[in-house]
Amino acid sequence: MKTITIREDTYYMLRQMKDDHDSFSDVIDRLLTYKTGNIRKFAGALKHSKNLDTLKEEIREIRDSAKERI
Repeated sequence: MKTITIREDTYYMLRQMKDDHDSFSDVIDRLLTYKTGNIRKFAGALKHSKNLDTLKEEIREIRDSAKERI
């Protein structure tokens, strides 16, 4: 067994991914072996991200600027 240090926001993200019976090692193992292929696997991935509001605002600004050009 080894001890690692992670940022607090990373800890909370891992904790949200953790099932009742999981250890943090189980969650990390799943993430490390997770294969991309079906984009649906990523649905909701940003749900708890602090950057989601910023991303939404940037998308809104891009759409608004596109409307102005027309």
